[in-house]
Amino acid sequence: MKRISGILMIMSLLTLQSCEDVVDQIYENKQEQNAVSPYRGTYTGTYTGDVSGNLIINVSEKGTIEITRNTLNSSESYLTGFINASFNTTNRAPSGFMLIGNLNSKMGTWEMGSLKGNWTVKKN
Repeated sequence: MKRISGILMIMSLLTLQSCEDVVDQIYENKQEQNAVSPYRGTYTGTYTGDVSGNLIINVSEKGTIEITRNTLNSSESYLTGFINASFNTTNRAPSGFMLIGNLNSKMGTWEMGSLKGNWTVKKN
Protein backbone atom coordinates (compact mmCIF):
# COMPACT_ATOMS: atom_id res chain seq x y z
CA MET A 1 0.00 0.00 0.00
CA LYS A 2 2.83 2.40 0.83
CA ARG A 3 4.42 1.59 -2.46
CA ILE A 4 1.24 2.44 -4.41
CA SER A 5 0.78 5.74 -2.58
CA GLY A 6 4.45 6.62 -3.24
CA ILE A 7 4.03 5.92 -6.95
CA LEU A 8 0.84 8.00 -7.05
CA MET A 9 2.62 10.87 -5.29
CA ILE A 10 5.48 10.82 -7.79
CA MET A 11 3.05 10.73 -10.72
CA SER A 12 1.14 13.70 -9.26
CA LEU A 13 4.34 15.73 -8.99
CA LEU A 14 5.33 14.87 -12.57
CA THR A 15 1.88 15.88 -13.80
CA LEU A 16 2.12 19.23 -12.00
CA GLN A 17 5.55 19.83 -13.53
CA SER A 18 4.23 18.99 -17.00
CA CYS A 19 1.33 21.43 -16.59
CA GLU A 20 3.75 24.15 -15.53
CA ASP A 21 5.86 23.50 -18.63
CA VAL A 22 2.78 23.74 -20.84
CA VAL A 23 1.73 27.04 -19.23
CA ASP A 24 5.27 28.40 -19.68
CA GLN A 25 5.24 27.43 -23.36
CA ILE A 26 1.86 29.09 -23.90
CA TYR A 27 3.17 32.29 -22.27
CA GLU A 28 6.30 32.29 -24.48
CA ASN A 29 4.19 31.75 -27.62
CA LYS A 30 1.95 34.69 -26.67
CA GLN A 31 5.03 36.89 -26.17
CA GLU A 32 6.29 35.99 -29.66
CA GLN A 33 2.87 36.69 -31.21
CA ASN A 34 2.74 40.11 -29.54
CA ALA A 35 6.25 41.06 -30.65
CA VAL A 36 6.44 44.04 -32.99
CA SER A 37 9.25 44.33 -35.51
CA PRO A 38 11.55 47.27 -34.76
CA TYR A 39 11.86 47.73 -38.55
CA ARG A 40 8.15 48.12 -39.26
CA GLY A 41 7.22 50.90 -41.62
CA THR A 42 7.81 51.99 -45.19
CA TYR A 43 11.22 52.55 -46.76
CA THR A 44 11.76 54.15 -50.15
CA GLY A 45 14.85 54.43 -52.29
CA THR A 46 16.56 53.38 -55.48
CA TYR A 47 18.53 50.58 -57.02
CA THR A 48 21.28 51.27 -59.53
CA GLY A 49 23.73 49.23 -61.58
CA ASP A 50 23.06 47.17 -64.69
CA VAL A 51 19.45 48.42 -64.51
CA SER A 52 17.93 51.00 -62.20
CA GLY A 53 14.63 51.98 -60.67
CA ASN A 54 12.80 52.76 -57.45
CA LEU A 55 12.27 50.56 -54.40
CA ILE A 56 9.52 50.47 -51.83
CA ILE A 57 10.01 48.18 -48.81
CA ASN A 58 7.04 47.69 -46.49
CA VAL A 59 7.72 45.93 -43.18
CA SER A 60 4.66 44.76 -41.26
CA GLU A 61 4.33 44.70 -37.47
CA LYS A 62 5.20 41.00 -37.48
CA GLY A 63 8.24 41.46 -39.72
CA THR A 64 6.82 40.30 -43.06
CA ILE A 65 8.47 42.27 -45.84
CA GLU A 66 7.00 43.26 -49.18
CA ILE A 67 9.59 44.55 -51.64
CA THR A 68 8.35 46.41 -54.70
CA ARG A 69 10.66 47.48 -57.50
CA ASN A 70 9.53 49.94 -60.12
CA THR A 71 11.08 50.64 -63.51
CA LEU A 72 9.88 52.91 -66.29
CA ASN A 73 8.01 50.00 -67.88
CA SER A 74 6.88 47.76 -65.04
CA SER A 75 6.44 47.04 -61.37
CA GLU A 76 6.77 43.80 -59.43
CA SER A 77 6.59 42.77 -55.77
CA TYR A 78 7.62 39.83 -53.66
CA LEU A 79 7.44 38.81 -50.03
CA THR A 80 10.39 37.87 -47.87
CA GLY A 81 11.41 37.93 -44.23
CA PHE A 82 14.27 38.80 -41.92
CA ILE A 83 17.14 36.88 -40.43
CA ASN A 84 18.02 39.44 -37.75
CA ALA A 85 18.01 42.69 -39.78
CA SER A 86 19.11 41.00 -43.03
CA PHE A 87 16.75 39.98 -45.79
CA ASN A 88 16.00 36.28 -46.13
CA THR A 89 17.69 35.78 -49.49
CA THR A 90 15.82 32.62 -50.46
CA ASN A 91 12.83 34.55 -51.82
CA ARG A 92 12.92 36.33 -55.18
CA ALA A 93 10.57 38.30 -57.37
CA PRO A 94 9.12 36.47 -60.41
CA SER A 95 11.88 38.03 -62.56
CA GLY A 96 14.56 36.66 -60.21
CA PHE A 97 15.22 40.09 -58.64
CA MET A 98 16.33 39.97 -55.02
CA LEU A 99 17.81 42.33 -52.47
CA ILE A 100 20.85 41.37 -50.40
CA GLY A 101 21.61 43.57 -47.41
CA ASN A 102 19.79 44.77 -44.34
CA LEU A 103 17.71 47.55 -42.86
CA ASN A 104 20.25 48.49 -40.20
CA SER A 105 22.48 50.03 -42.86
CA LYS A 106 19.55 50.62 -45.26
CA MET A 107 21.74 49.55 -48.18
CA GLY A 108 23.08 46.52 -49.95
CA THR A 109 23.36 44.84 -53.30
CA TRP A 110 20.80 43.36 -55.65
CA GLU A 111 20.90 40.68 -58.30
CA MET A 112 18.66 39.41 -61.06
CA GLY A 113 20.24 36.65 -63.12
CA SER A 114 23.57 38.03 -64.38
CA LEU A 115 22.52 41.65 -63.66
CA LYS A 116 23.57 43.27 -60.38
CA GLY A 117 24.06 46.56 -58.59
CA ASN A 118 23.52 48.47 -55.35
CA TRP A 119 20.49 49.78 -53.50
CA THR A 120 19.78 52.32 -50.75
CA VAL A 121 16.60 53.30 -48.93
CA LYS A 122 15.49 55.66 -46.18
CA LYS A 123 12.67 55.17 -43.72
CA ASN A 124 9.66 57.41 -44.33
